[in-house]
Order: sequence, then structure tokens, then C-alpha cells
Amino acid sequence: MHEPVVAFSCDDVAPKTNVARLKELIRAADRFDVKITFFVVPKKEKSWQFCSDLVTTLRDIQSCGHEVGLHGLKHLPFEAGNPFDFLNLCYDSVRARITEGARLLDEILEITPRGFRAPYHHCNRSLFQALSDLGFLYDSSIMRWSGVLFSYFPPVRAVWVHGKAGFETSTMFHPFGLQLLEVPVALDFSWYNLGFEVSAFGVLFEKAISKMETGCLVVSSHIGALSQSGLVILRDFFLSLKQAGLKSSTLQEVTQEHSAPERGTSYHI
Repeated sequence: MHEPVVAFSCDDVAPKTNVARLKELIRAADRFDVKITFFVVPKKEKSWQFCSDLVTTLRDIQSCGHEVGLHGLKHLPFEAGNPFDFLNLCYDSVRARITEGARLLDEILEITPRGFRAPYHHCNRSLFQALSDLGFLYDSSIMRWSGVLFSYFPPVRAVWVHGKAGFETSTMFHPFGLQLLEVPVALDFSWYNLGFEVSAFGVLFEKAISKMETGCLVVSSHIGALSQSGLVILRDFFLSLKQAGLKSSTLQEVTQEHSAPERGTSYHI
């Protein structure tokens, strides 16, 4: 049985990201020794011309224990693969976009990403094959459709969160027997921005964190949708993690620590 660990991630960091909000999130995480995996959308090279503060921030966070991963190229629907492309006809185009995105992160941020999360969680076999062929360590795109859909309907997601008794930890596996590891998202936080939703989420954190005995809780968030009230509850969440003595890891660290089982084997982490 593995000790419980929380892997917190933040999506949609891009050239137009509010750097002040990003720094506020980083300060809160650093204060409570929480590591974050930031998934960056590189867009195109000229988009970064006037983003020196953002570039410096992203370069520096790795020295503080955080991670930078790749989040597609331009963040378009089906950019990383059409889930209904059962014949996997899009391999070449998907691989080309991932290659270009990784090149931009390397040239602009001086970072070689080891992890990937698909925009809108759109993924298929072509994506997994391309990531594996390109030497990526892990993907973290899979999320229950209910979680994805509830993200866009405030009243429904609030009721859903209020009724949850605890967290569902992730199950890591090698998709299609590839070397690549998949670390699914267990919970999305950032859209809980209305007052009553934040309260419901806070109650869930309070009653569920102390009950974690094993497994990895992969929490995703989105920097552009994170409200001020959302940041407040995140600080409380980070504090509760520290008080509970729960380990915080980047997704790369989780993957490296639990990569021993053979390919094709699904296993709880």
C-alpha cells in the first residue's frame, strides 16, 4: 500500500495569462510546500514577445520543485486527437503539433516537457502513440466525462460536489501497452467559483482529506478561471494537506515513483 499523495495541476498557462494571479497561486503553494504541475499552451513564438515576466516566472518555478508540462499547441478542440477517430487516422498531424509545442517550450522557456495534458481532455490512441514515440513520460488527459460535463453547469456541479462523500484516487496504467503512463484526473477544482460552490468544495476537502489512507489524488485547475474566492479555498486546501501530513508531488514525480509495474497492467497508485 502506497502512502497517500496529492498531485495538484494547473492548466491553460499561456502568453496572455495574468502573471499576478499566477504568482499568487505559486506563493500560496510554496507557503504550504505544495508542488504544482503547470500545463502550458505555447501558442506561437511571436505571442511571447512581450511576456518576459511570465517567461522568467515559468523558468524559475522548476527550481522551487514545480513542473512545467505541455498542454497542446493552440488549445483547440480535437487538437490532440479526436476521441471518435477509431481508425487513428490523425497520428501524423497530432505528432506534428506535439513536436511543435515541445519545440516552443524548449526555445522560449528552456524546458523539455516530460508530461502532457490534452486540451478539453480530447485524446485517443494516436495521441498516446505519438507521446510514447516522442519520449514523453506520462499523459494526464483522461477524466470521467461526468467531471468534464459538470465543469460547465454551476448548479449541477455544486449539487454533485455537495453529495460526494470523498475523493476518488487515480488509477495509473499503460494505454495500449505503450511505455507511456496515463495518470487520470480525479477531480477538477477551478470552475468552483461561485460562493455556494466554494463552500461546498471546502466542506468536501475538510471531510475527505483526513480519510485518505492511500492512492494519488490528481486535482486539475485552470488559471484563467480561478477566481479570488477560488484562490482563498485553495489556500485552505493547501493548508489542510500540510496539516494532514499528506505528501505533495508533481505528476512527473508520481509517474517516476510508480513506473515499476509491467506494461499493460492497470494499478492503483
